Amino acid sequence: MRLLVRHVFLGFGSYPGRSGGSSGGLSSGGSSGSTSDGGSVWSPTSAQPIHFHWQLSDSFSAADLLASQSGQVVYDIDGQSATAADVATIHGAGAIAVCYVDVGTLEQGRPDYSDFPASVIGPAVQGWPGENWLLVTAANQSTILPLMKARFESWCEAKGFDAIEPDNLDAFTNISGLTEADNLTYDLAIASLAHALPLSIGLKNLLPDVDASYIPKILSNFDWALVEQCGQYTECDVYSQSGSFILLGKAVWDVEYDVAPSCTQLDAARLNAQRRDLNLVAPGSSGYTYSPCVADSQSAWP
Repeated sequence: MRLLVRHVFLGFGSYPGRSGGSSGGLSSGGSSGSTSDGGSVWSPTSAQPIHFHWQLSDSFSAADLLASQSGQVVYDIDGQSATAADVATIHGAGAIAVCYVDVGTLEQGRPDYSDFPASVIGPAVQGWPGENWLLVTAANQSTILPLMKARFESWCEAKGFDAIEPDNLDAFTNISGLTEADNLTYDLAIASLAHALPLSIGLKNLLPDVDASYIPKILSNFDWALVEQCGQYTECDVYSQSGSFILLGKAVWDVEYDVAPSCTQLDAARLNAQRRDLNLVAPGSSGYTYSPCVADSQSAWP
């Protein structure tokens, strides 16, 4: 299996504690559900385009908010390095705040790295020094899941985020010694942890790689999907086919790095697609690329 794109994280820092957040992210319409402040889970729909801004390699600041936004808007930023003030800034702009958390690999720069015993740390992630796969076997899940719960609570829920982007749900496709069944049990447990807070959670990649028997449970436990390079690798159809995310009314975002997305086809499928720079840097940084199929000034599908 191919190893999906990974990213560099900079500017790790502390957060100032619990913030009440804001429900401002829902200003564009109630069809997307309530934020975590309202006691229910944000459920973005495929009924209209939702503008998605993904920034992981640079710490977020108010200067990174883009102008000329229409309709629903999402900012997806690193949960650990973000602050409650960052989330409040996103909410103040009327947008949804998504908390990036790595749940399938472990990076040495994270402040809780030493909390993970050696027994749950697996092989190195190829091409990414200082990062290892987590061995999410049935025997290890009782150790790993409480640590992920602590991340979700302190990195995401305490800062007022609306949703979680869990990265690297597909360890079984990259390393040996881990079964698909164990990995999918872990992924579903991750979704349950998020919903218990309650926070929305998205499916990151994964769907094209799983046995069809697991798909109904995945669809019922994840609220939206974020995929990388589904156009380049001819994997977009699995998200729009009968019974899948888009036809169930759930939003899907696709990010391409090496090729331009097939916008006419993807717009017709109601799949939010864009081309971005590989490192997902901030708008003011060198190398920044952001070219969405549906312009940020548009609030309806073409």
